[in-house]
Amino acid sequence: MPLTPQEMRALYPIARRYAYLDHAAIAPLATPVRSTIEVFLGRLTEEPFEPAHWERFRSQVRGRIAELLAVGPESIAFTKNTTSGLGLVAAGLDWEAGDNIVGVDREFPANIYPWMGLKRKGVELRLYPGAQNGRIDVKALVRLCDQCTRVLAISAVQFWTGFRTDLAALSTQLKGRDVLLVVDAIQAAGALRLDLRATPVDFLCAGAQKWLLGPIGVGFAYVGPRMLERLSPVTIGTDSVVRDEEYFEYDLTLKPDARRFEEAAPNYPGILGMGAAINLLLRAGLPAVEDAVLRLADRLRDELPTRGYELVLKPMSPSERSGVVSFRHPRMVPAELQTRLREAGVIISLRGDFLRASPHYYNSDEDLDRLLEALPQ
Repeated sequence: MPLTPQEMRALYPIARRYAYLDHAAIAPLATPVRSTIEVFLGRLTEEPFEPAHWERFRSQVRGRIAELLAVGPESIAFTKNTTSGLGLVAAGLDWEAGDNIVGVDREFPANIYPWMGLKRKGVELRLYPGAQNGRIDVKALVRLCDQCTRVLAISAVQFWTGFRTDLAALSTQLKGRDVLLVVDAIQAAGALRLDLRATPVDFLCAGAQKWLLGPIGVGFAYVGPRMLERLSPVTIGTDSVVRDEEYFEYDLTLKPDARRFEEAAPNYPGILGMGAAINLLLRAGLPAVEDAVLRLADRLRDELPTRGYELVLKPMSPSERSGVVSFRHPRMVPAELQTRLREAGVIISLRGDFLRASPHYYNSDEDLDRLLEALPQ
């Protein structure tokens, strides 16, 4: 039987005290995630380390991530976070002076700084300016690409507006161009379905600590076929090569799949914790998770304006929706509103001159009632 929202809520002790609506920032941990990490730590405290034992579990987690994205496990590499995933591309492609990258203005800095850092190699970063109004026109974005564009880098969901990029349309617009599509999926993975069979991208990465409901300091990258053949590992270590258990005969033959980007000493506690969190999402069912997230977010988008609050972005079509709802009041100070909400036991984010709520599958309408009732009108 699928894991219901109520059953999943029971696994979150924090939900007994708070209306926790901040999954676009840092998610709380469920008891199975914590206990999975503790099992590893306890075993390491009392028993010798057994690589083969834990490697079996690492392979299982790789398979769960692959299931989440509808891809093969051979295309998944473990990373520290979203930034390190994007850094694999920024540092691993063979850039030449005169190349350019197309990105989006007002993206989260993790999807800006790795590309800005390539200026020293003579690589230009072109930013689509239209996102100032919160929306991204896919055709206008692609028009920024030319014969020197190597990468188009974009977030699946914009962190400040919640605007959901039409990745399928973007992929279609790029068809026939030699431009690699790189996606920061941290505001989508775990909340929205990402079927990479239907929506081909070249590279996608995310950290575990937001909608994936996992621990901080671990993430993953999907490396598509075109990217795999062009991308060199930034750091090559024991885990990167085929003969990873041969310590005296050096053979620099890289593994044939995305595992070549995992250099050494895996973050087993983080990987296992991420796996436990993803297992909860898979048990719930990805369609059910997305439906619940969008329903709760839609309710906030409907009710906040009736109480005098302005939405930073109101979706114009169902395809633009995500679990991120950003809002402000024309006369009230956002920081003071956040403090008032915190005192009422409601956890959301302050971002610039607006507040951002981000409910997940296990949240309830009572959580939203608590938020709405604590907001002054």
